[in-house]
Amino acid sequence: MKNNADGAAEALHDSPYRSEYVLSEIHRVSGKPAEAWFRVGSANETVIRVLSKALVPSLKLHVGGTEYVITGLQIEEPVVRPGEFVTISPILLRDKETGRSIVHDTPGYKDILQLAMNTQIKNYMKQEGTVKVVHFEHQAVRKRTIKERTVLAQKGRMILDGPEEQLRFLVNHGVGLSPALAFGMVVRVKDGQALFHHIKDDAGTFNENVGGHK
Repeated sequence: MKNNADGAAEALHDSPYRSEYVLSEIHRVSGKPAEAWFRVGSANETVIRVLSKALVPSLKLHVGGTEYVITGLQIEEPVVRPGEFVTISPILLRDKETGRSIVHDTPGYKDILQLAMNTQIKNYMKQEGTVKVVHFEHQAVRKRTIKERTVLAQKGRMILDGPEEQLRFLVNHGVGLSPALAFGMVVRVKDGQALFHHIKDDAGTFNENVGGHK
């Protein structure tokens, strides 16, 4: 962005909007080893405008020693309603007292994750967060380095219930810490691509029509 947005990147970094976007990891395209994609989420028009200006076709990006070339940019409204979600960049949570990373084997992880989501909603949306993590399924733990410090971040699948505007906030802004550094992007699984079958919550029951939606 610094090289392609004519000063807008610096203005964005110094503005109240600096944390109002979330990045996914870079994902390879199945069957096309030379191609990859990544996703940016934001509900802020200023952020979207800057990113659209910066991420132009033919732009070269250097990430982790690999050079990528932007071939196209697609802007879309995400599908957001109660149901099945999956991480496309790992969720970063830390214990405030110890500074240690919180991942799936931390006792009460699902409740900690739910509290983090609703705290973010309260801080940014200025309303009480009522999102519920009905179920969380561990996939993998990713090791990342931030400013020479190693952290652990959690990938997983989950079922979320709650108001659509609050779920949309989580999709557009990310879950947990450092969303602009490619942590915490979650997306709704499209209907017909179910990840769960007859799973149960902590009470032992789960209706597959969470929140009235399949």
